[in-house]
Amino acid sequence: MDSKKTILYASCLMLEIAKADDKVTSEELIIIEEILVDYFNISKKDASETIRNSYKELKDSIDMFKYANFLNHELNYQDKVDLIRCAFEVGYSDEKLHYLELNYIKTMSKLLNIENNDLVKAKIEKKN
Repeated sequence: MDSKKTILYASCLMLEIAKADDKVTSEELIIIEEILVDYFNISKKDASETIRNSYKELKDSIDMFKYANFLNHELNYQDKVDLIRCAFEVGYSDEKLHYLELNYIKTMSKLLNIENNDLVKAKIEKKN
């Protein structure tokens, strides 16, 4: 699960959530970095580099399908649910989930074939 491409694409999806409301806050970037360090067990330096590479990757991207499709095949179901939890953590990093962030997370969960009840549980967990 810890291939560089898997880590990069997960970072891209989380960065997409952060960018959804047209402003990426330092809190969101810190959360993404912490998630990468904890979830993928990489160094803080590697996490920062991954985030920089995610910006470059997203520059030429038109949607999140490429990233979600790859992760859908690389991750098991529980890992995908955990990734959705991480996405909610990014979305709630400023205490309020913007409707566009929620829309991106819902789209991401559909692309990852996450059952709706697991999506709702993840949202409730991260909201509280």
